[in-house]
Amino acid sequence: MRAARRGLACRLPGLLAMSAVIAVVLGPAATLARGQSTPPVSATIFFQTFTPLTIVLQLQTTQPVITAAGFSQSDFWRRLFFTTPTGGTITNASEALIHKDSPVLFCFSRQRVLQTPTALPVVAAQTLPGPPNGFSTQFVISVQQFYSLTQAGRYTVNARIPLQTFTTSDPTAVITDCDQFPGQTVVHVAANTGRQSFTVVSNSLEFVLSQFVFNGFLSPVLNDSACAAPPCKSYAFGSTIPLKFRLSSTTGSPVTTATATLSVSQLSGSPPLLPPVVLGVGAGNPGNQFRLNPGAGQYGFDLNTGVLSLGVWRLEAHLSDGSTQSVQIRLR
Repeated sequence: MRAARRGLACRLPGLLAMSAVIAVVLGPAATLARGQSTPPVSATIFFQTFTPLTIVLQLQTTQPVITAAGFSQSDFWRRLFFTTPTGGTITNASEALIHKDSPVLFCFSRQRVLQTPTALPVVAAQTLPGPPNGFSTQFVISVQQFYSLTQAGRYTVNARIPLQTFTTSDPTAVITDCDQFPGQTVVHVAANTGRQSFTVVSNSLEFVLSQFVFNGFLSPVLNDSACAAPPCKSYAFGSTIPLKFRLSSTTGSPVTTATATLSVSQLSGSPPLLPPVVLGVGAGNPGNQFRLNPGAGQYGFDLNTGVLSLGVWRLEAHLSDGSTQSVQIRLR
């Protein structure tokens, strides 16, 4: 469906909301059988927007290639594969059913020599030029208009695109002398030689769909969005920092059934004498877990900065829906 190229808007279904997005984690690659070379087409995906979740898929040739006609008009956007938080795979199966491949024709004679015992099944050939002015195309995919992502948690997505290539050096694969197609190049779809089968695999992206709406850490913490160059606030080393936040559903209802734990990572400065394992003050936050204050409808953690050291630290609240919320602080 060419609507995918236009990047139509959509809303996330149910109680899911877009949360932290992790950067590209894998470079372009290909699934190859033994003895195969790198595919002559590369695929790249990247995020265009997070709300709604929109992915851009780009394809381009890395060298000239002969393939079956219709490849350049394929609905490549259908070839996204999403790995779910529980390890399953989500594809756009319904659209795959209406996808039309190139029609198979028949070559009955070549240079007036009848092809026996049966005619050759063929399709029109298509030559895709290589760089610098090679074949390229782009699709803007409004993900949840076409893919049913209903679980909360972390997803991985990449594109996997089948590609058949043929070589003119093998007369059984590419035919230029069929009497029924004068002056036309066709490929023998049943040929056993002179062809290669590839799966062009793009880089992978990771993202999290959250059940919760997180509106930032509460005072006295300043969120990273409050300044141009985080950390936005400094604290005295050895002080106690109260970390607080509220959660709600996408309908605005307070969420009081979540769990959250705190972790830290140092971005600059000398490391502490001992690794910071227990981060809370006293016994108020066992297991570095945020406690719920039902009266205030908020989650809280009393961070003991004395187990850290001078410098810049990232504080991360890991929520039970798989999402992570973070803020940077400076200790002086």
